[in-house]
Amino acid sequence: MVKEIYFVTGNSGKFKEVKTFIEKNVPEIKLKQFKADIPEIQSLDQKEIILDKAVKAWEMLKKPLIVDDAAIFFEKYNKFPGTMTKYIYEGLGFEGIGKLIDNGDKAHFLLQIAYIESPENIQLFEGKSKGIIQKPEKFNGDPSLPYACMFIPNGSNKIYENLRNTAEGEPFMHRIKALKAFIRWYKSK
Repeated sequence: MVKEIYFVTGNSGKFKEVKTFIEKNVPEIKLKQFKADIPEIQSLDQKEIILDKAVKAWEMLKKPLIVDDAAIFFEKYNKFPGTMTKYIYEGLGFEGIGKLIDNGDKAHFLLQIAYIESPENIQLFEGKSKGIIQKPEKFNGDPSLPYACMFIPNGSNKIYENLRNTAEGEPFMHRIKALKAFIRWYKSK
């Protein structure tokens, strides 16, 4: 039996990546996109943000859905930029961020996925990728994924941007790790 699940995102590229991965691994799920601007609470606690976002999205749609929240953490700082990743980039830009980091700095991406069937039934899944920073001379990456051009995951010598959407890159991708955890749970229930 096919189950419809909505992925809440306005990013068509991200939707396509997640849809392809889920439907390849769980053909009984039909993933649909729900484009909605979900207001985010301000918190340093990523789980608090994703739970709030999931409930707000469910209240709008009232159908099973997935939301995610990704953040990068520069380990020499406390929880930074973390849950403020997008806003720090928008505020400082690539050059401003470049002044805060050095080549070889340790960093990690952390992605939280929430799957919700009702406000009383929420499951959380996490994907983490540790690595180091390599500052490019100038920014020439995807503006919707600005940190991908400066992050090299442990176990690879390539930046994230060059690993995305490749079979070689799959073991390093924080979103894929979280999706694999979701799929394991979904198949076991």
